Amino acid sequence: MHRMTADNVTEIARARILLVDDDPCNLETLGGLLRPHYDVLAAPSGERALQIAAGVPKPDLILLDVLMPGMDGYDVLTCLRDNPATRDIPVIFVTGLDSTEDEEKGLELGAVDYIAKPYHPPIVLARVRTQLELKRARDFLANHNRILEEQVEARTAELLKSEERYRRITEGLTDYLYTVRIENGRAVEATQSPACAAVTGYAAEEFAANPHLWIQMVVPEDREPVLERVRQILEGNDVSSIEHRIIQKNGETRWVNDTIILFKDVSGKLLSYDGVIKDITERKRYQAQLERQANFDDLTGLPNRNLLTDRLVQAIARCRQDGKQLTVLMFKLDRFKEIADSLGRGIGDKLLRKISGCLGTVGETADTLAYLGGDEFVLLAKDGEIGETVSIAHDILKALAQPFLAEERELFLFASIGIAMFPQDGEDGETLLKNAGAAMYRAKASGGNNFLFYSAEMNAHSLERLNLENELRHAIERDELRLYYQPQMSLRSGELIGMEALVRWQHPLRGLLPPMEFIPLAEKTGLIVPLGEWVLRTACAQNRAWQTEGLSAVAVAVNLSVRQFEGQDMVALTKQVLRETGLDPSYLELELTESAAMDNADAFVGITEALKGLSVTLSIDDFGTGYSSLSYLKRFALDRLKIDQSFVRDIVQDPGSAAIAVAVIALAHSLGLSVIAEGVETEAQLNFLRVRGCDEMQGFYFSRPLPATEFEQLLRERRKLALPAVDELPRLLLVDDEPQILSALKRLLRREGYSILAATSAQEGLELLANHEVAVVMSDQRMPHMTGSEFLAKVRVMYPDTIRIILSGYTDLKAITDVVNRGEIYKFLEKPWEDAALLKILREAFRLYETRQANRVVAT
Repeated sequence: MHRMTADNVTEIARARILLVDDDPCNLETLGGLLRPHYDVLAAPSGERALQIAAGVPKPDLILLDVLMPGMDGYDVLTCLRDNPATRDIPVIFVTGLDSTEDEEKGLELGAVDYIAKPYHPPIVLARVRTQLELKRARDFLANHNRILEEQVEARTAELLKSEERYRRITEGLTDYLYTVRIENGRAVEATQSPACAAVTGYAAEEFAANPHLWIQMVVPEDREPVLERVRQILEGNDVSSIEHRIIQKNGETRWVNDTIILFKDVSGKLLSYDGVIKDITERKRYQAQLERQANFDDLTGLPNRNLLTDRLVQAIARCRQDGKQLTVLMFKLDRFKEIADSLGRGIGDKLLRKISGCLGTVGETADTLAYLGGDEFVLLAKDGEIGETVSIAHDILKALAQPFLAEERELFLFASIGIAMFPQDGEDGETLLKNAGAAMYRAKASGGNNFLFYSAEMNAHSLERLNLENELRHAIERDELRLYYQPQMSLRSGELIGMEALVRWQHPLRGLLPPMEFIPLAEKTGLIVPLGEWVLRTACAQNRAWQTEGLSAVAVAVNLSVRQFEGQDMVALTKQVLRETGLDPSYLELELTESAAMDNADAFVGITEALKGLSVTLSIDDFGTGYSSLSYLKRFALDRLKIDQSFVRDIVQDPGSAAIAVAVIALAHSLGLSVIAEGVETEAQLNFLRVRGCDEMQGFYFSRPLPATEFEQLLRERRKLALPAVDELPRLLLVDDEPQILSALKRLLRREGYSILAATSAQEGLELLANHEVAVVMSDQRMPHMTGSEFLAKVRVMYPDTIRIILSGYTDLKAITDVVNRGEIYKFLEKPWEDAALLKILREAFRLYETRQANRVVAT
């Protein structure tokens, strides 16, 4: 509360106060109290008070009696408030009325305060001073606002003059200027200088009519960096200038440079930004011309030694980072110097241009094809395996073997090729080029028209590959191929429901070769086309023969390669084979790879529909290992998906593999497809898949691939898959690498009636979880190979309903806090434990598990 003193009363001395009262005594008393401090005026009636209040100078404050004859205080106040000249004079009622209604009425009419009679002088002085201080503050603010308004008007006039000067300047500029105003982090208004038409072809009015024109005129390939730059600007970040392309109104593409200046308030908030766009097309053309002259050969148009060196450095850095190989092929044209000397340099130049164009098709499969001058070329191939490198060398020799026409002469050229590989033949570009050159000259010295690796070991390997390719070409006609059949079993009934045909090669010298020894070679060389046709025909004929003998009729699955779809009409071939062998189409399944499906998904939709029109079964093999597109998957006319063995192999130990397998099963079933898992080798894998709804399996757990005679015997015996019983009773799993701890826990817990499983390692625990329904897992923390927290983290992902407890003498607070915070354990108990506490926590854990199971049933 403000304290009134004589000193601070004098601070507002000489303020004018009007006293209004019909009682002269009251006027005299109040006047005597106030005159020492203020100029006091008196009015004996309301009419006189209104005259004084409207005069000059006006009173600063009015003390007004309420009860007066004629015009009372309420009427006076109403008149004061209705007159613009007196509206702002503060009025304090001085009255003997003490009802709340009277006070409310006065305040509603505009009184600022009430002083009750009889009054106390200190109170009167305090309230008068307060109201005068408030009036002085209001007057000060009103005067200050008036001054500010005058300053704003003057500043506005100056800005208008500046804008006029700016307009005249910008009209004379050739660069395109623009301003964008920002509100709440969004661009709300943009203005363009007249030069926008010269740079873009669009007038300022067209930008105003279409707010998106600024981005629509940017070349589509450049829009993302431009939009990202705008996002950075709107976030208030300073950004450098950007160069990009625009399409002018007349359709011409131009290069521009866009430079931005940001304007922010004192708090750093972005208010607007200005931009300057400069046409830099000619500068870009000149730069491109200089760059091309520095990096490309004028005669052939191929990269020269300078650019080759740069790309070689970059390729080595990438391969070193990725752990991959790099191949350098250097080749020299045999007999070119002799032709050029005989027919002239002009013919030689034309020949080089034709050769460069011809080799360009080979270079499309590699990284860089460069011309070093004379008759030497270099080709770089990243990720170059030996087989791929040999194929590229063959392609070069084949491309040069065709006749070249020069002035009505047919000219034949050959090449000597030297090959060096990173990192085994050199750690840097200079060494690789030197060693590839050495191998090239050795190839030329040995007669030319061939290739040699710098490494003798590589030469031996490439020779071996060439021999194997030649032998594979004759394997079909020599009847060296064999079909093995792997049973496919139902996970519901255990019955044999199908077989997969798998090809083997009975090599005359190397014995029986598995598919990985020759199928990749067949894929690269195109031999997969006749080989695949042989497999399809043989499998259908064999299946038909077994059915004719009265053996169980089951489907045979045949794998198809991408190259088969590229090299022949698979729909027509399948129809022909079925007709020739007499096999019912319902007993043929074609397994298609994801790569075959996704290489040309739209075309593949039609192929699957045509194959389904033949009534054969279709499946996607190794699902999840390629680049699946779910949008296309639902359009393919498929019957089932096959889970790749790479996921099945780790399905018990790896949460990621388990999650993928479960997701594939759910996806397939939601699309009305069945699921088969390949590579099932253990009972734990089998049970994991069965419990999660997988339909079928194949793998060593039941049988390896069998030759036809042994598979026939399997059909005759009508062998079935023995399906292990899956426990329905929830169990307690104890995991500890100390056998004595497990024994002690079993003795304590058996009295409670728990069904107990025990494991001495996390790996063994995961196997048990796959085979049994487990309600609660209690694990030690410190175990070899995998800690308890790591083990329970996997359990949480793979078996989320299972309650997880750590029992350990290892009390690293941070480690325990981390696993608790990640939600990987329910409780932590220390060794040595208290029996009563441990039993209590286990009972609570089992109850929690039962609650979760009940909730899951209700939810379904």
